[in-house]
Amino acid sequence: MDTPAFWSPSIDWTRFAQGPVSDHMWHAFLDLVKLCHCVEHWREAARSLRMTTRPSKPFFYQESSYQKVVNDWRQDIADCESKKHRAAHLADDKVREMSRIAPTDEGNPDLNLSAAAALSMGISLGRAQTRYKSLAIDAFDAAQLTGSDPSAIASLWLENAGYTGQHPQL
Repeated sequence: MDTPAFWSPSIDWTRFAQGPVSDHMWHAFLDLVKLCHCVEHWREAARSLRMTTRPSKPFFYQESSYQKVVNDWRQDIADCESKKHRAAHLADDKVREMSRIAPTDEGNPDLNLSAAAALSMGISLGRAQTRYKSLAIDAFDAAQLTGSDPSAIASLWLENAGYTGQHPQL
């Protein structure tokens, strides 16, 4: 997996249980969770930098020195945005990979996991509206997939991520 550079989430993977999901699908899902954490980290980092007021001009300053400080501040924001977009692109690819490797027989845990992930993220909403935060989860037991509707799991993830009132959609 091409993990975004410079930051990796510290996730307690012991809080994730594979259950009846195949190894290939499970590892793809864990990669997706990691990427969604990265998207949210870089989103917050960029927001935090934007919230920081533009560097102020000192009383005595050289224009070129001040402009360098402002340019560095802008570049830091652009770097965070670039890393966020890279992680989002990789997460979108991972959802597509999961849908390709999922079997087509209804009720299969691999298919349920793939469908729940796609429904909770809502990739068709467009990059700006895709709900990566819904899969930036800290725990999951795949045994929940047995006998469950993927949209019910997606709804739970959406609610836990704070997307109140939003419905699962592809």
